[in-house]
Amino acid sequence: MTRMMNGYACLLVLCLGQATMAQDSAYTQDPILKYRPPFVQSLPVQILLAGITLTLAAVLLFHLIFTAQYHWPLARTNYILQLTGVITLLISISAAIYVIFFVAIQQSQHWPYMLSYLAVEMPASHRTINSTDPTLLYQQIWTPTERATWVVMNATTSVVVQITHIQFLTLLFPSDLEARLIFGLLGPLAIISAVMQILPLIWGNSVASIAEDTRNVCNVALSVLFTSFLIIWGFFVNRRQAWRTDGGTAAFGAGAILLAFISTSLNFLYIPKQDQYSWMPKLMWAVTLWQSFLGWWWWVGAGMGVREVEELLLRENKRQQKRLLRAQRRKEQREKAKSVWKGVTGAFKPTIKADSDAPHAPSNDGSSVSTITELGWSALMHPVQMVQRWYARLRHAHLTAAHIQATERAERLHQVYYREEERNADPDRQQVVGWGLGSFG
Repeated sequence: MTRMMNGYACLLVLCLGQATMAQDSAYTQDPILKYRPPFVQSLPVQILLAGITLTLAAVLLFHLIFTAQYHWPLARTNYILQLTGVITLLISISAAIYVIFFVAIQQSQHWPYMLSYLAVEMPASHRTINSTDPTLLYQQIWTPTERATWVVMNATTSVVVQITHIQFLTLLFPSDLEARLIFGLLGPLAIISAVMQILPLIWGNSVASIAEDTRNVCNVALSVLFTSFLIIWGFFVNRRQAWRTDGGTAAFGAGAILLAFISTSLNFLYIPKQDQYSWMPKLMWAVTLWQSFLGWWWWVGAGMGVREVEELLLRENKRQQKRLLRAQRRKEQREKAKSVWKGVTGAFKPTIKADSDAPHAPSNDGSSVSTITELGWSALMHPVQMVQRWYARLRHAHLTAAHIQATERAERLHQVYYREEERNADPDRQQVVGWGLGSFG
């Protein structure tokens, strides 16, 4: 009887196999595969990118610790912000990796005793659990407190990273006028981007789509402006010093600008497929922090000396004096043109005692036409002159602040490297050369 039952079972398996093969032969490919989510949304890619982000943040932290003796005396605020940004990013990515592994372990302990194809959703969205779906049956349920903590952590990391880079830009453009322009233009975008992450917790999922779109627009605008400011400083403001080859200055500059373009590309790529690239924001934060780090050393290596800044400031003062003389001449010409215009208009006014037989004065039609032309041309050139005056004021403020900055940096560099020079003077002690960045001006 047992042999007969085994025979029937084998026959049934063979029949089912033949039916399955016949069904599969009707399709050129598996029709279920078109419903499979893209591979970038899978768990292996999420784990890989989380590991890359963790590595980038950890290596940057080691660099900051290693260069603390040089970075801290030169720019304490920038060092504190960079260190805070790296630590918050490390906490955020470590928490993400913990959640990924915890959910994977929970899934592997229940049927079908394997890992899910899909990436772990953090935080998991509110949905009705389907008891027949094994991938959702044992899904982790996030409490409101856990969701709020997670969102606030990500918002804090985002705003710290953005403010770190904004403060770095004020080193490149050190005047008060430039700093107010940078903070007024970039500061609100960074704050709005962080607030948009918290807004769905307050108003619910009804505003989640608007909040995500607003956050993405702010992040793209910040990335584009960051890249633009770096290009302006490296290719226009300080082109001669920024690309010198001694001490690796050009390498730092090329790295900072390359990372700026990568960050901008990632932001644009994230907008249409943000649901698939849930791991990308942390990667973009890591790229931005590395951009700030390389950009800071670029600024240190490309710094101009006190004499160079004084020469530029002297040239700018001469240009300003010439502009004042030209403005004075234009003012005198305008006053002369106004007086001529008044004489022309007064000639056409009717007089009470008109003598028809009186001889007429010679006409000044040619000078009148030229005067009117000058008035019209000056009215058209007025906006251009306003822009020129604003740019001249901005440039003079930049050079004045750069002179103060170069003097302070020269004093701090002397304090930092004086200990190394004193130590290197002793032939019995090991030579210390720091990072070997060459001349600092």
